[in-house]
Amino acid sequence: MAEQRPLELDEALGLCTYCPSLCRHACPVATAEGSDTVSPWGLMSLARHVRGARVQVDAEVLATLDACNGCGACTEACLYEVPVMHSLIEVRAQIVAAQPTIRGAHAGEAARAASFERSVLHSLGARSRYESRPAISLLPGRGSVPDALQTLFSLCDRLDVEALACGDLAQLDLGYDAWLAGEHATFLETAKRAHAAAAGARDIVVMSAEALYLLKVVYPRFGLALEADVLHVSEMLLPLLSGAVVRRLPGVVAYHESCHLGRHLGVRDVPRQVLRRVLEGPLLELPRRAEILGCCGGSGRRLGRASTTERMADDVLEVAAAAGYDRLVSFSGECVEALRAAHMRRVARGLGSAPKVDHAVSLVAEAVIGDGASG
Repeated sequence: MAEQRPLELDEALGLCTYCPSLCRHACPVATAEGSDTVSPWGLMSLARHVRGARVQVDAEVLATLDACNGCGACTEACLYEVPVMHSLIEVRAQIVAAQPTIRGAHAGEAARAASFERSVLHSLGARSRYESRPAISLLPGRGSVPDALQTLFSLCDRLDVEALACGDLAQLDLGYDAWLAGEHATFLETAKRAHAAAAGARDIVVMSAEALYLLKVVYPRFGLALEADVLHVSEMLLPLLSGAVVRRLPGVVAYHESCHLGRHLGVRDVPRQVLRRVLEGPLLELPRRAEILGCCGGSGRRLGRASTTERMADDVLEVAAAAGYDRLVSFSGECVEALRAAHMRRVARGLGSAPKVDHAVSLVAEAVIGDGASG
């Protein structure tokens, strides 16, 4: 089959506007809110009216356009593969360029970056795994960073992986929020700093699904492709496990796939292969209902509506609890963070037991005893 021609923005907006919302069932945001206004059809129609100057843009209109968190389920369900996420981001960028003050000052960006830096350095203890410009650079990203990061380094010690280290790049905000919000001048400044900090690295191992998508897809679109090979952490772990001494873990374990990792980047098989290497029983998948509405809202939740992203995570955890899983694991820190918060809400509401939520790195670390070659 011939490769489909990329759609122009107006063409994409038009296709959605005149479609009878055939992807509505796939949208977790519209399902969580129970509203067609925030469905792909509703948002793309609104964006088209904004482009045609038929709707006056104000903060409320922009907040509605922000409702899409970019899971990509609508594009996967669409016959024409309309890139809803990227179309809406482009429209947000045009709005911000025309009205630079519409979102207010970019408050909190420096504070978030500084807080993240302190979190990273604290988790590294005495900086034993820190070099300014490591050859193999670990990029934790955001979301459940401290525990998963420390666990990964402990695992690397057991596997005699000494070269992996955090560097200057790990301390920087990569600009995901600014890119998603359409604040592309701010994003470009942020991305240029990260691009410069990545210079000299041979490999960059990424734990965050957001960060991986930025580096592999978004940065090149802004002329900032990296010279280093960019790998997901599961792609680093899989070959290491072939020579490891593993104590397989019991229990009923299910995998929650990040939208960015699986749907957007196609990194589907390797994370599952890693988990199958360390489990005694089969690795389970969320039931069909969760595959359709399975976005936990972990990525993009800083832009979207908190109550909506919480309902999305609650829905995923409810499905997992009903299925009787012991543990629900993800290779995305953003997903782990969102699902752990949902677990806490479920407990606080007295809704019964729910599976423990873990970063997949934690399972691997539990199972691996050491490097078989060194034994």
